[in-house]
Amino acid sequence: MSITRRFLDLARANITDFSQAFRKGDPLEGLSDDERRVIDEEVEKDTVGTKAGKRARQVRDAAEEMWDRAFEASQRAAGNNPPRQRSSEADRLRWYRTLELEPGASLEEIRRSYRRLLKQYHPDRFAKDPEKYKVATEVTRNITVAYDGLTTLLEQR
Repeated sequence: MSITRRFLDLARANITDFSQAFRKGDPLEGLSDDERRVIDEEVEKDTVGTKAGKRARQVRDAAEEMWDRAFEASQRAAGNNPPRQRSSEADRLRWYRTLELEPGASLEEIRRSYRRLLKQYHPDRFAKDPEKYKVATEVTRNITVAYDGLTTLLEQR
Protein backbone atom coordinates (compact mmCIF):
# COMPACT_ATOMS: atom_id res chain seq x y z
CA MET A 1 0.00 0.00 0.00
CA SER A 2 1.41 3.35 -0.98
CA ILE A 3 1.89 6.23 1.42
CA THR A 4 -0.58 8.31 -0.58
CA ARG A 5 -3.23 5.66 -0.15
CA ARG A 6 -2.63 5.58 3.59
CA PHE A 7 -2.99 9.37 3.84
CA LEU A 8 -6.23 9.24 1.88
CA ASP A 9 -7.61 6.52 4.15
CA LEU A 10 -6.62 8.53 7.22
CA ALA A 11 -8.22 11.70 5.84
CA ARG A 12 -11.40 9.80 4.97
CA ALA A 13 -11.59 8.39 8.50
CA ASN A 14 -11.13 11.84 10.01
CA ILE A 15 -13.82 13.33 7.78
CA THR A 16 -16.20 10.55 8.79
CA ASP A 17 -15.51 11.22 12.48
CA PHE A 18 -15.93 14.95 11.87
CA SER A 19 -19.29 14.49 10.11
CA GLN A 20 -20.62 12.32 12.93
CA ALA A 21 -20.32 15.28 15.29
CA PHE A 22 -23.07 17.07 13.34
CA ARG A 23 -25.62 14.27 13.08
CA LYS A 24 -29.22 15.01 13.97
CA GLY A 25 -30.50 14.18 17.41
CA ASP A 26 -29.24 15.28 20.78
CA PRO A 27 -26.62 12.93 22.19
CA LEU A 28 -26.41 15.01 25.37
CA GLU A 29 -30.03 14.30 26.20
CA GLY A 30 -29.45 13.55 29.89
CA LEU A 31 -27.70 16.84 30.74
CA SER A 32 -29.28 19.59 32.80
CA ASP A 33 -29.93 23.05 31.34
CA ASP A 34 -26.96 24.51 33.23
CA GLU A 35 -24.59 21.87 31.84
CA ARG A 36 -25.92 22.46 28.32
CA ARG A 37 -25.47 26.24 28.67
CA VAL A 38 -21.86 25.79 29.80
CA ILE A 39 -21.14 23.47 26.88
CA ASP A 40 -22.79 25.83 24.40
CA GLU A 41 -20.79 28.80 25.74
CA GLU A 42 -17.55 26.86 25.38
CA VAL A 43 -18.45 25.78 21.86
CA GLU A 44 -19.31 29.36 20.75
CA LYS A 45 -15.77 30.54 21.60
CA ASP A 46 -14.03 28.13 19.26
CA THR A 47 -13.54 27.62 15.55
CA VAL A 48 -15.62 25.17 13.53
CA GLY A 49 -13.03 22.37 13.72
CA THR A 50 -12.48 22.83 17.44
CA LYS A 51 -16.23 22.93 18.02
CA ALA A 52 -16.68 19.66 16.16
CA GLY A 53 -13.83 18.00 18.06
CA LYS A 54 -15.17 19.12 21.43
CA ARG A 55 -18.68 18.07 20.50
CA ALA A 56 -17.42 14.65 19.38
CA ARG A 57 -15.55 14.18 22.66
CA GLN A 58 -18.61 15.25 24.65
CA VAL A 59 -20.78 12.81 22.73
CA ARG A 60 -18.24 10.02 23.28
CA ASP A 61 -18.00 10.77 27.00
CA ALA A 62 -21.79 10.93 27.36
CA ALA A 63 -22.15 7.62 25.50
CA GLU A 64 -19.51 5.95 27.68
CA GLU A 65 -21.22 7.22 30.82
CA MET A 66 -24.63 5.96 29.64
CA TRP A 67 -23.05 2.59 28.76
CA ASP A 68 -21.52 2.33 32.23
CA ARG A 69 -24.85 3.18 33.89
CA ALA A 70 -26.72 0.66 31.74
CA PHE A 71 -24.14 -2.04 32.48
CA GLU A 72 -24.31 -1.42 36.23
CA ALA A 73 -28.12 -1.48 36.12
CA SER A 74 -28.13 -4.76 34.22
CA GLN A 75 -25.68 -6.27 36.70
CA ARG A 76 -27.90 -5.21 39.61
CA ALA A 77 -31.00 -6.54 37.83
CA ALA A 78 -29.28 -9.87 37.17
CA GLY A 79 -28.29 -10.15 40.81
CA ASN A 80 -24.56 -10.08 40.08
CA ASN A 81 -23.44 -8.34 43.22
CA PRO A 82 -19.76 -7.62 43.68
CA PRO A 83 -17.94 -10.26 45.72
CA ARG A 84 -17.95 -9.74 49.44
CA GLN A 85 -14.75 -8.47 50.99
CA ARG A 86 -14.69 -11.09 53.71
CA SER A 87 -15.57 -14.71 53.25
CA SER A 88 -16.68 -17.03 55.97
CA GLU A 89 -14.96 -20.31 56.79
CA ALA A 90 -17.97 -22.16 55.33
CA ASP A 91 -17.51 -20.31 52.02
CA ARG A 92 -13.85 -21.25 51.90
CA LEU A 93 -14.55 -24.91 52.57
CA ARG A 94 -17.33 -24.94 49.95
CA TRP A 95 -14.97 -23.37 47.40
CA TYR A 96 -12.32 -26.03 48.04
CA ARG A 97 -14.96 -28.78 47.70
CA THR A 98 -16.26 -27.22 44.47
CA LEU A 99 -12.75 -27.29 43.02
CA GLU A 100 -12.25 -30.85 44.34
CA LEU A 101 -9.31 -29.83 46.51
CA GLU A 102 -8.24 -30.23 50.11
CA PRO A 103 -8.33 -27.06 52.23
CA GLY A 104 -4.99 -25.30 52.19
CA ALA A 105 -4.13 -26.10 48.56
CA SER A 106 -1.63 -23.80 46.88
CA LEU A 107 -2.54 -21.18 44.29
CA GLU A 108 -0.98 -23.31 41.55
CA GLU A 109 -3.08 -26.35 42.56
CA ILE A 110 -6.19 -24.17 42.54
CA ARG A 111 -5.41 -22.93 39.02
CA ARG A 112 -4.79 -26.45 37.71
CA SER A 113 -8.00 -27.77 39.22
CA TYR A 114 -9.97 -24.79 37.88
CA ARG A 115 -8.70 -25.33 34.34
CA ARG A 116 -9.29 -29.09 34.51
CA LEU A 117 -12.85 -28.69 35.74
CA LEU A 118 -13.65 -26.02 33.17
CA LYS A 119 -12.49 -28.33 30.40
CA GLN A 120 -14.62 -31.11 31.83
CA TYR A 121 -17.83 -29.12 32.41
CA HIS A 122 -17.64 -26.33 29.82
CA PRO A 123 -21.12 -25.62 28.38
CA ASP A 124 -19.88 -25.74 24.78
CA ARG A 125 -19.33 -29.49 25.20
CA PHE A 126 -23.07 -29.90 25.82
CA ALA A 127 -24.43 -27.47 23.22
CA LYS A 128 -26.61 -30.10 21.52
CA ASP A 129 -28.57 -30.96 24.68
CA PRO A 130 -30.28 -27.85 26.15
CA GLU A 131 -30.85 -29.46 29.53
CA LYS A 132 -27.22 -30.52 29.97
CA TYR A 133 -26.10 -27.14 28.62
CA LYS A 134 -28.10 -25.34 31.32
CA VAL A 135 -26.65 -27.54 34.07
CA ALA A 136 -23.11 -27.17 32.70
CA THR A 137 -23.53 -23.39 32.67
CA GLU A 138 -24.51 -23.40 36.34
CA VAL A 139 -21.66 -25.75 37.29
CA THR A 140 -19.18 -23.60 35.38
CA ARG A 141 -20.48 -20.49 37.13
CA ASN A 142 -20.02 -22.17 40.54
CA ILE A 143 -16.50 -23.27 39.62
CA THR A 144 -15.62 -19.73 38.55
CA VAL A 145 -17.05 -18.23 41.76
CA ALA A 146 -15.00 -20.69 43.83
CA TYR A 147 -11.84 -19.95 41.84
CA ASP A 148 -12.31 -16.18 42.11
CA GLY A 149 -12.99 -16.39 45.84
CA LEU A 150 -9.97 -18.57 46.61
CA THR A 151 -7.54 -16.65 44.39
CA THR A 152 -8.68 -13.35 45.91
CA LEU A 153 -8.29 -14.83 49.39
CA LEU A 154 -4.82 -16.24 48.72
CA GLU A 155 -3.54 -13.14 46.92
CA GLN A 156 -4.55 -10.93 49.86
CA ARG A 157 -2.31 -12.94 52.19
